Amino acid sequence: MTPFDMGRISAYLLKHRKIEFRTEKRGRNKDEHELAEVLKDAPQDSMADLCELMNGYGFDLITLTTFDVTGIGSNERVYLLSRKPNVECPLLDLPRALERIEPTSGRTLQAKVWLTQFWLLHLDLIYTQRDRGTDERNRWLDATFTKDALIEAMREHVNEGVRRLNPETLANNEVYEVLTSEKGVTIDRYAKRFLDLMVDAFMLEDKGNGVYRQTLLSAVEMKENYEIGRA
Repeated sequence: MTPFDMGRISAYLLKHRKIEFRTEKRGRNKDEHELAEVLKDAPQDSMADLCELMNGYGFDLITLTTFDVTGIGSNERVYLLSRKPNVECPLLDLPRALERIEPTSGRTLQAKVWLTQFWLLHLDLIYTQRDRGTDERNRWLDATFTKDALIEAMREHVNEGVRRLNPETLANNEVYEVLTSEKGVTIDRYAKRFLDLMVDAFMLEDKGNGVYRQTLLSAVEMKENYEIGRA
């Protein structure tokens, strides 16, 4: 692996967070496959240098094969750029994420509340309701949900949960005030913005017809964070 190769690979990984080496030619990205070939044939010392470089950016370079996780074919490999704890992805850094959720200036609080609530509910859909632990990355292929299910879960959370709380005990509670000011179409609007953000950040894959699936990258990062939390 030459310095030029390393530069191309690091640039691609920082932009896309993943390089796949696939044996099937149909639908294969030429540039990605070329870089994957370089990675597959790279000597151990070059891979160590690349991992060290990515480490300096705040990422772990993880190599997965069919023996590591479901969804990877025989003789195929996936190279993932997994965030280290407390290191923000450019697409998921807080200011940019909040702007994606609520582009109107002066509504940062609303953006924080809705982003947090949708994040927790989407985890409930792909983990809790499937009786799946956060360390079970192998079940990522089945971690699907629909946009309608996410919206319905939020409506139930707000109407059957938050609105039934005693408002007198929640005076001046900002989260309560934001959620109870919801006017019907608010949830739909924020749901779309949240899902678009998650797709652009490679945390969810849009499967079409309103169906979304957790990405392998998301499953890997959840497992990595879980294991670090246990240490």
